[in-house]
Amino acid sequence: MIYASIITTSLQSAATNTVKQVAAHMYPIELIVKKGESEDRDSKSPFLRKPPAMALKMTARQFAERFSNALPPPLNQWASEHVVDWAERRAEAAGEWGQARVGAALFKPLLVRYGIQGILKEERIRITHMKLPDIVDKEEPYIAIEVEYDLPMRVPFLLKTITIAARASERVWIGDGPQSRTSGGEANAEGDAPPAFVSLEPDPLLPGRKAKLVIKAIPHEKVELVVFYKSGKSKARHIGWAEADADGNVSWEWLVSGNTTSGEWRLVVNTEDGRTAERQFTVN
Repeated sequence: MIYASIITTSLQSAATNTVKQVAAHMYPIELIVKKGESEDRDSKSPFLRKPPAMALKMTARQFAERFSNALPPPLNQWASEHVVDWAERRAEAAGEWGQARVGAALFKPLLVRYGIQGILKEERIRITHMKLPDIVDKEEPYIAIEVEYDLPMRVPFLLKTITIAARASERVWIGDGPQSRTSGGEANAEGDAPPAFVSLEPDPLLPGRKAKLVIKAIPHEKVELVVFYKSGKSKARHIGWAEADADGNVSWEWLVSGNTTSGEWRLVVNTEDGRTAERQFTVN
């Protein structure tokens, strides 16, 4: 158990330090991309300017929207409310899985380097998901990885391998945020900016206790809260879609299950027009 605890600490430390190092060195890559874009702007598809997972997400959403619009009422309304988001989530997850396969060659040595010295073995590390930043339009300027590590031991009698998981995300160090999408080129910061996190109480969260999240959005805008733990997407009551008040404040209050695994997990908020923001939180 002591050895497993050391591995858990080392794996989380390795994931956190790895994304911090990559995020800190993303600005030179942004400059190279901008230079290439300016030299050959006309030949670039807007989808090629996005990370693969984001491009798949956009393509799936467009296809699902066309599919929904082609259905007769009331099926079109049902498909618009359920099929579009489902297709978008599945496509993004598949894209992040593919990015993880490609990025393993780069990230595995970094994970070994930034873990506790001499503890992690590269051959036992698996990168299960990887989120790459959009360094061109800067709509989702975050890098995130999910990693698993198989312990060199098995559960007594069951002979099952013990697997430890960790996740870390970081905002990359690049230039200004998303450019305005208005046709006249005028700034529309309120409409383009993602929701902003205001507070999370308590911090860290405690199993068996209630949690409260407050964010700032556009007044009367509908915003969805998604909570991810080790077991996956939370099904707790009172999270999901909510509407901002006249001042743009949105809040959710939910019960953290007493069986919630300790560690660093994430909150994601989405708007109806596709803007998103996420942050990590800790459960003790």
